[in-house]
Amino acid sequence: MTLTPILEELCIPNYVLSVTCARFLSLLAYLPYLINENSPKFGESDDYVHIPGLSPLPLSTIPPPFFNPTLFFTSFAISNALFLPKAKGILVNTFERFEPDTLAALNNGRVLSNLPPVHPIGPLEPYKLEKGEQLSWLDDQSVKSVVYVCFGNRTAMSKDQIRELGDGLERSGCPFLWVLKSSKVDKEDTEEIEDLLGDSFLERIKNRGIVVKAWVNQEQVLAHPAIGGFVSHAGWNSVMEAARYGVPLLAWPPHGDQRVISEVVENAGFGVWVRDWGWGGERVVKGEEIGGKVKQLMSDEKLRNRAMEVEEEARKAFQDANGSSEKALMGIIETLRLAETA
Repeated sequence: MTLTPILEELCIPNYVLSVTCARFLSLLAYLPYLINENSPKFGESDDYVHIPGLSPLPLSTIPPPFFNPTLFFTSFAISNALFLPKAKGILVNTFERFEPDTLAALNNGRVLSNLPPVHPIGPLEPYKLEKGEQLSWLDDQSVKSVVYVCFGNRTAMSKDQIRELGDGLERSGCPFLWVLKSSKVDKEDTEEIEDLLGDSFLERIKNRGIVVKAWVNQEQVLAHPAIGGFVSHAGWNSVMEAARYGVPLLAWPPHGDQRVISEVVENAGFGVWVRDWGWGGERVVKGEEIGGKVKQLMSDEKLRNRAMEVEEEARKAFQDANGSSEKALMGIIETLRLAETA
């Protein structure tokens, strides 16, 4: 956002790319008004945050740093939000049928009258990286029988929670592929799987599950016909990747925008979210609870059918010539082309 004044002076069109959902983008855009010294503080009147044009956001979904405007994270978010009206447009990695009401509210001026057009251009196609660890084990599993468990690069669980998650996966009775992390991406992860889970666990699940500590190509995993469900931290990129391949989610949000995203996933009928599991690390969720929810995720035919509908909606949005995301992106390219030749 700090480039905006320079781009304005040079008459270079400035587009902002949002990497979260449209609903959280609305919260970010409206944040300066929520924290304004003349407005009521979060939660002063009730348990919801009210943004014009949107259904109320539960206070419990708001990232805790937003309650403290003196924090650098919050002040930086506010300063960025104030630059949004100066952009020519905002590109969002979402698609029309996934967040229709929020996109409509953003684009008809109900959220803020001074926002530029918000263009849904997702799900974005992932960059073709080299393949991760070879997971030939998946090829031997039945269609949509395997639950994929991964919490992204920025989320690490305590050893106690890791063991409870292992217990839950075992209790679920479902085949599983678990990408295990005990530290964040920028910290050295030296603990062995055996030390975290115990040899007896690995022995018990050797014919039904696989646990890896290596990087895997998530797109490749989600595209595999054996994958039938995804236990996820509800990072927005992961949600959109799951939407591309019609894989329903069990959302377990640990921080940041991920509770708002989990609500979006649930409202879209694309997944389930257990609110009382709390923010990451608030409490150790027991294996019995986890196992029950994994079993529900993998056996819910209504959820699976809705996931297939989402996959078709996503495909139409970014593949069809008249798809909402394709049209939005081509429209931006045409606007830039005309501006260049003018």
